[in-house]
Amino acid sequence: MTAHLFRENSGKMTAILSRIFGLQHLDLILDIVQDTFEAALTRWRFSGIPDNPSGWLMKVAKNKALNAVKRAQKTESFSPDLILSASIDLEGHFHLICTDHEIKDSQLRLLIICCQPVFSSRNQIIITLYILCGFGVPEIANALLMKEEAVKKSLSRCKSTLKNIPQLLNVPVVLPSAEQTETLLRILYLIFNEGYKTTRAKKGINNDLCYEAIRLTKLLSDQQQACYYPANALLALMFFNLSRFPARLTEAAEWLSLAEQDRTLWESKFIQEGFYYLDISTQSTQLHRLHLEAIIASLHCTAPDFKQTNWTKIVYLYQQLEVLEPDSPYVRLNSIIAQSYLQNGTACITEINELEQRSGLQQSFLFSATKADIYQRIGERDKAITAYEEALRLSNAPLDKKFLLRKIAACKSEGNKDSE
Repeated sequence: MTAHLFRENSGKMTAILSRIFGLQHLDLILDIVQDTFEAALTRWRFSGIPDNPSGWLMKVAKNKALNAVKRAQKTESFSPDLILSASIDLEGHFHLICTDHEIKDSQLRLLIICCQPVFSSRNQIIITLYILCGFGVPEIANALLMKEEAVKKSLSRCKSTLKNIPQLLNVPVVLPSAEQTETLLRILYLIFNEGYKTTRAKKGINNDLCYEAIRLTKLLSDQQQACYYPANALLALMFFNLSRFPARLTEAAEWLSLAEQDRTLWESKFIQEGFYYLDISTQSTQLHRLHLEAIIASLHCTAPDFKQTNWTKIVYLYQQLEVLEPDSPYVRLNSIIAQSYLQNGTACITEINELEQRSGLQQSFLFSATKADIYQRIGERDKAITAYEEALRLSNAPLDKKFLLRKIAACKSEGNKDSE
C-alpha cells in the first residue's frame, strides 16, 4: 500500500466527513481518518488489500463516524451541533454524498476553503497539506523546512479561524471570481515547486508534494469554469517538469543542469501527458501566463539535445510572458537567460545587473549564478569563478552549494588546461 494512496483517500474521507460534522470538528474528523487507516493496516496485513481499497476505507470511515455520533448522543461529550447531526439519517446522508461526483465536489470545496485570503500564503499551503493531503506535522515541517513547533502553531491558528469564521464553511463549489482562481492556481503551483526543488533540505526533490499538487489540480481541471483552461495548462507544466525528474540528480544526489541531463532518462509518458493537457488548455480564447510557461517547458522537452533547443521561440514566448507579468523579476531573468543563447553574453550580464538593482533582490543567489554561467560560456573564467563564489556565499540549500562548488572546480580545470 503506497503512501500516495493513503494521502489521496485521506483527502477524500476528510472532505466527506466535513460535510457531516463541519470543519469546526476537524480534530474529530482526522481522528476518524487515522483510526480508519490503522484498521486498514491491521486487517490488510492478514487478509490482503481488497479489490476496491478506496471503497473499503470509506465504508469503515462511515461506520466510525456513525459510532462517534452514537457516543455523542449517550455522553453529550461533544458540542450541540454534533449531537444535532444525529437527528438526521446519517446512513442515508452518507449514501447521497459518497458518489464520485460528490466526493470530488467535497474535495474542491475544501481546497477553496484552504486557499481563502484570510490565511497567509504559507498557511494556505500548510492547511491544504494537512487537511487534503494527509500530511502530518513532521512531514509538513520537512517539506516546508519549518520547525515542527512552528507548524503546530500555524495549524492551531488555522483551526481557530475555521471555528470562528463559520461562513468559510459555506463556500460554494462554483468558483466565484477570476481572482480566487488565480489564488488556487498559485497555491497549487507553490506546492508543486516545494517538491520540485526543496530548499535547504538534503534531498533535492520531494515527489509526494509534486504528486499531491497534480492530484489537487486535477480537481480544478474537471470544472468547466474560469479555472478550466489555466488548470489544464498548469497540469501540462507540471507533467513536463515531472518528466525530467529521473535526470535532474546524479547518483551522488547532486543537481545536473538542463544542459547536462541525459535526455534518454526523461519519462516520455509524462511528456505525452503534458501535451494532452496542453492541447486542452490551448483551446481557450484567452491567453494565460500558464499557457506560455507550459509551451516553453514543452519546447525544452521536445528538443533532441540542449544545443538544438529552439531559443528563438523561447525568447519570443518569454517576451509575451513579460507582457502578462511585467512586475516579475524572475520572468525577466529567465527571458534574459534565453536571450543569452542568441546574442552577446556581455550585454545580457549588463541587463542582469540592472535587473538585480532594480528588483532589490541582491541577496538572491540566482542572479550571481546566472551571470557566472554566462561568463563561463563566453570564456571569461575568472569572472565566472568570482560570480560563482558570490552565488555560493548567498546560497542556502546544500545541493545548490554542491552544484556551485562543482561549477567552480570545472572553471578552474578549464583554466589549467588552457595554460598547459
